[in-house]
This record gives sequence, C-alpha cells and structure tokens, in this order.
Amino acid sequence: MNPLPEPMLDELVTCAAELTGFSREAILPESVRRAIAPFLHATSPAQLVARARQADLEVTRALCQAVSVGETFFFRQPEHFEYLAHALLPERVRQGTRRFTAWSAGCATGEETWSLAACLRDMTAGTCIESLDVLGTDLLARNVSAARMGVYGAWSKREIGPILHPLFEPGFGDKPPLRVHERLRIVTRFHEHNLLDAPPGEGFDVIFCRNVLVYFAPAQARLALGHLARALSPQGVLVLGAMDAPEAPAGMERVGPAESQVWRRLPPEALRKAPELPPHLQPPLHLDFAVPGVPPLVHRPPEPVALHVRALLLVERGERALATAALSELVKVAPDYVPGLLERALWHAREGERNAAATLMREILRRTDGLPLEALLPAPEPLPVGFFRESAEAWLKSARPSGGAA
Repeated sequence: MNPLPEPMLDELVTCAAELTGFSREAILPESVRRAIAPFLHATSPAQLVARARQADLEVTRALCQAVSVGETFFFRQPEHFEYLAHALLPERVRQGTRRFTAWSAGCATGEETWSLAACLRDMTAGTCIESLDVLGTDLLARNVSAARMGVYGAWSKREIGPILHPLFEPGFGDKPPLRVHERLRIVTRFHEHNLLDAPPGEGFDVIFCRNVLVYFAPAQARLALGHLARALSPQGVLVLGAMDAPEAPAGMERVGPAESQVWRRLPPEALRKAPELPPHLQPPLHLDFAVPGVPPLVHRPPEPVALHVRALLLVERGERALATAALSELVKVAPDYVPGLLERALWHAREGERNAAATLMREILRRTDGLPLEALLPAPEPLPVGFFRESAEAWLKSARPSGGAA
C-alpha cells in the first residue's frame, strides 16, 4: 500500500468538504484516511488526489461515505410531527388542498421519511386531501437503498421517538425486524440528492431537513437553505433541526416558538429587500439563543454546543478513543454545560464505569438545583432543565440496587 502523506490527506479532506458542504471541523481526517485506503493498493496518493479533483465517481463516493452522519430514528423530535398533524394539515384542509407533497431532505436510512408518510396517511384520511407524495433524498446510494427496503432494527425505534402514527406491517411492530407497511410504500419514494445541488422538485408543502446543516460550513449552509426555500410552495413550511439555522433563512418567517425551528415561506410581496451581499461580505452564521417570548435559556455561550456536536459526531462514527477524549474535553472546558455532563455520564455508564457516571449524575442535580424546570438548555437539541434532572434521578435510582456508588 502506498503511504498517504499528511498534505495529501488534508487535500482529500478539502475535497470531501467541497463535495458535501460539511465544514472541515466536522470532518474526521482518520475517517477519510480509512475510506480511501483501499484505493492506495493500486493508486499513488498523487493519482488519488487527482481523481478526487476530477470528481471520479468511485473516489467521491468513498469521500462522501467518510463524511456522512447517519443518526436517525422514527419520529425523532415528535413536536415537529405534532405541528404537521395538528397545525399545518388542518390549515391545508381548510384551504381545500387536494394534493399534499413532502420532502425529507438528508433522510439517511429513511426513518424520518417513513414517519412523515405515516403521519400524512393517518391525518389526511377522510379529508379533502386525496393525493400524497413523500420524497426522501440522501447523498449516499447505500442509504437510499436501505431506505427503500424499509426494514429496520431496534435502534430505529426509541423511547424518545414515540410511534405517533401506525408504521409497520402486522406482526412487524413489536420487535425487530420492523417492516414498513405497504400503505406507506405506495406514497413514498427515494432518490440520491446532494443538498448543494438544485432541488429535486418544487412546490413542496413541507420540507423536513433536520440535524443536517449543523455540520455544514456557513456558506454551504446558506446555499442549501436557498435551495430548500425555493423548493417550497407559496406558504410552504421548512422544518429544521435545533442547530441548523441559528439565524432566519432568507425569505422565510418563523412559525411558533424559536426552539421548534419551523419556518414558512414569505409571499412574493413580502420579499422586497435589498440585494443580497456577495458571500465574502455576508456576516457569519452565529449561535444566539436569546429570543423574546420563549422560556429563558440558562447557558448562553455557543462554544460548548459546538464541542458537543463534534463529540456526537465521533460517537456516531465509532471513534471510541477520540469520542472519550472529546467528551472529557467538553466537561473540562464547560463544567456548567449540563448536556455535556449528561453525555459524559452516559458514556461512563456504557463503559461500565458506574461510579464515575454516578458522580456526574449527582453533579447534574447540583448544577440544576433551583433552576426553572421549563428553562431550555442549549444543546444540539435544546431540552428543558426538567429533562436533565429527571434523567439523572432515574439513572441514580436504577443504579442504586446494583451498587452503593449511586
């Protein structure tokens, strides 16, 4: 195998960033090194970089695979599906809509797309909406293939994502394998798509693109948001993850509370504005969690959240040693960042280090004592103080019988 010099690895990381829109900070060089290792048996490093620069299909697919993040499960962030079911769909029914279209952008292995289809089928039955079209897209061919199969394991069904609407064929909903019902398959399709490219359609009533753009570089996030906004129907709605758009997407207005990250396309008459600044003059995206009219956010600095996102990225990619180091750094740099304390405590628990986990769980209770239970704490997915207190108390209670450490 030809050794890969560090400067060439760095160039391949740059290629991966350009291909996917990911910021360089969200790309793990070692993941890129592993992804391109098979090529180095028959190709020199210089030839490999040249192939990447020439958009060679095999090499670019390997680089995209190295960058991808696949964390997903059914009905993740259930409040978004509640909004769809009890606010957006009734509005469309009142307007007499007969056809409703949805796009799950960056859908990974499809759990979000099938959740959308289940919600739409369930909540439009017996209404004027007679036709549904649900599209799921992802950058990776293997993700799209898995999504089309619609067969899932236990990790796709979690307690924090309650099954709000029927999803599975009879006999396939209680334990793995979980097989998506045929009634959802007939309204759902999947395609490969890069969010940096023009959208795969237009006139969508709702687009879900959640927990994807948080990994993008600012300029690429703006580009992708522009594509998503243009793909919406007039008054269409874009649903983002908690950290995907810390500032208002151009041409859109917020719907509901700030933490929900639901945005509606503004009508044309509301879009009269100054010409857009060129990219090099645009202000950078920033993380500002103070929004009038919503529960107070207790911790304001954005840096711990960025560290937390990177740690989660390492966890999801199986980088055990690096994940351990990142979580340790997070707790050290931001000891009052409660979501980081919980993440580190759960990591200790998974590693069998119950005493260390118990110490951090008690620290969570100490640092949240007296705080309003409804106050939101910034995190990759902001959650109220009460969630962290209940999680720590439940873990300590469950740990008590098996050892006196807790």
